Amino acid sequence: MESRQVSNLPPEILTAICSHLPRPQLKNVRLTSKIFNSIASAFLFRIAYLSVGIKSFRNLQSIAHHPSLCQHVRVISYDPWRMKNTSKAVVAESNGSIDMFEAWKLYDLERGLRRSNLGEERLRPLFENWRARVADVEALRSEVEFEMLIDIMSRLPALQGLQYDLFATGELHPYSGSDKSVWEISTEANEKRHNGRRRTRKQDYQEDVFWKLLETAHAADRTDHMTKIKAADMNLRNWESKGSIANPKSMVLPNLTAIDLQFELCIAMAGPCLQRILVEAPLLQHLALSFKTLDSACYRAHRYVRLSDFVPRDQCWRHLKHISFQHLVTPEAGLRDFLQRHGNSLKSLELKDILLHPGDNVMHMLDEENIGDRKGNEEVGSWLDMIEFLRTSLSLSRMKFGGILANGRNEAWKVSGPRMDIPGMVYEDYLKPRIEKYIRVGGKNPIELVPTDRVMAEVPTDNKFDTRGLEIPYIWEDDSWRLSVVELPRVYDPNVED
Repeated sequence: MESRQVSNLPPEILTAICSHLPRPQLKNVRLTSKIFNSIASAFLFRIAYLSVGIKSFRNLQSIAHHPSLCQHVRVISYDPWRMKNTSKAVVAESNGSIDMFEAWKLYDLERGLRRSNLGEERLRPLFENWRARVADVEALRSEVEFEMLIDIMSRLPALQGLQYDLFATGELHPYSGSDKSVWEISTEANEKRHNGRRRTRKQDYQEDVFWKLLETAHAADRTDHMTKIKAADMNLRNWESKGSIANPKSMVLPNLTAIDLQFELCIAMAGPCLQRILVEAPLLQHLALSFKTLDSACYRAHRYVRLSDFVPRDQCWRHLKHISFQHLVTPEAGLRDFLQRHGNSLKSLELKDILLHPGDNVMHMLDEENIGDRKGNEEVGSWLDMIEFLRTSLSLSRMKFGGILANGRNEAWKVSGPRMDIPGMVYEDYLKPRIEKYIRVGGKNPIELVPTDRVMAEVPTDNKFDTRGLEIPYIWEDDSWRLSVVELPRVYDPNVED
């Protein structure tokens, strides 16, 4: 009887099977046969996950020195999280009068375990594990880290991506249309396992890791090989500050095709470092930027990140296919001009939490409002008009809206995923997907204004909205796209703190 082992299947089918497996299962599959070892290794080692510690660096160094495994590594994903170690400083200040174990229980033990009142016999093993992890981190001195990274990168011939990845998610894939590659499927299979893994405590030195990755890539003569960079959870001010002292040549990545940067703390404008990385990437195809600064109910824009802060007015990437902006401030004319410049190549667009602000005079408003700025004749953008612009001026195959889409005067649309528990309603029937489809394929505009005499919502008399005479455009809305009255701007009151 003919053998029907799984390993006898065509390589294309085995590759498809491995693409759906998360990393723990890939490790097991790799041990079953030589064929599976060859196929599974391509997925297992495509992303090399690196953490702060000498053991992690030695493991990756051994892969880089392996004659076959080094061929699989395409991306280094560095998690910069360090083990908390307040106990060491406390014990040092006490001149040894405080026991390390007691200091650990007070300062470094997880809060939940601290409240559980576990006995010493249960805490001791946890303490020893913590000490071993701290020793592992301390063994990775800064100069050792730099030297080992250079050695690792210089020995990975297929390395093409760097990720400062706090949440250990998968590889950044440039937009390639509706057909997903096996590598994208594999990334999704592994990201599902990490969606709940979030770190809530920010560490000040995390931005160093991003620039260290770029500088070691330059030192290892790998800069020209980098095609994508991804980073998350960064403080924009610290990131720019660290970048200002980094080697300028490390910011020149001429073959870069994909950028995904997420800034969580943005108390300063985007600076020259971000602009230089973008300008020096003429082959860019995928641009995703998020600046979590936008407090649209406040509209005091002196801390907002604007499109003009990091993109020169005449900048155009001829191959740009995908744009994703989140928490961004820009006049409508500026956003339209930017999108039109890329109209020939752009196929995918995501806009989330965007404020179409009515001009720089208002955007630079400080704590004291100048009455001269309240002329009411500034250029006020409109998202209802923007939707028409996107439909008529671009040829998009993918469109996604999200968050608060506001114009600083009379529009503040709250866009979110619709409720799916309403009988008889399917996703395609909601306003958000209908608007997105209208932009992509045309047809009848799904947005219909509610007649003035049928508007049910009344503007509260105690809320002085700063619409400057513009009517609020009430429409037939649903849970996926609705007017958020609380997000409309108020008249400035010096007695009320923002």
